[in-house]
Amino acid sequence: MTRSLFYIFASLLVVGGCSVDHGIAPLPGRLEVDVSFRGEAPPNTRGIYLIVAPQFPPHAINELYQVPNSLPLDQKQISTGIDLPYGHYDAFALWWYSSDTKSNLADILAMPLDYTNFYLPMGFDITREQPVVKKSLIADWNGVNRDAAIKGTITFNGPFPDNTLAVAVAAFKYKPEAPVHFLIYLKSIDFGVDENPYDFILPVRRGGTGYIAAYWLPENAALMDFREIGVYRDPAAPEHPGKVTLSSGETRSGINIEADWNKIED
Repeated sequence: MTRSLFYIFASLLVVGGCSVDHGIAPLPGRLEVDVSFRGEAPPNTRGIYLIVAPQFPPHAINELYQVPNSLPLDQKQISTGIDLPYGHYDAFALWWYSSDTKSNLADILAMPLDYTNFYLPMGFDITREQPVVKKSLIADWNGVNRDAAIKGTITFNGPFPDNTLAVAVAAFKYKPEAPVHFLIYLKSIDFGVDENPYDFILPVRRGGTGYIAAYWLPENAALMDFREIGVYRDPAAPEHPGKVTLSSGETRSGINIEADWNKIED
């Protein structure tokens, strides 16, 4: 297991790496999106990009479509669009890119969800009969303004398995119960867990963090095939997951996790 593997995985949607080569022929359809921004862009914002996923969660980098240039950062209302072939698309979103860290799964700035369908992303179809689809997005900059942090140590009960692709520590607003929750509840994630013990610092948005855990991904795994190997426990009631509520500028220490490799054998 090498650090380059972590970077490849964590950079699944890194700007400039997920454009699709469509050749010289124009594509027959188009998604047009009106975007309304709330709040102010964090000072470490490098760019924001419209992305489209035919399948969500995506399995590979070449499944994604992305506009080539960042959207304006200093406007409250903008319109953007992307040319696409006919077909069904599971999701579209705005992806935030930081100047401080590599972009990762926590950096979806806005993605509309279907609240009548288990909070799955809102999809759309581009057809000969309807080649242009118009949508809207509300993007709240506060979602990526991580003004607090949690610190802790992950301790493993043995060496990393030989077939390890990545090990991560992640913070969620709520406990993820389904694959899509790993994205829509995600507040912060670090894919760089590569030693035992591992000291981590996760930048998070102030407020409540309801679930903090360590995850393992085997080689050749799909994007959402996380396997939980340890969770932060409530010090006063270890039978329950620990929850953390932070103020702006606060860093909370002592968020320690005991990771058990036996859990991946279940």
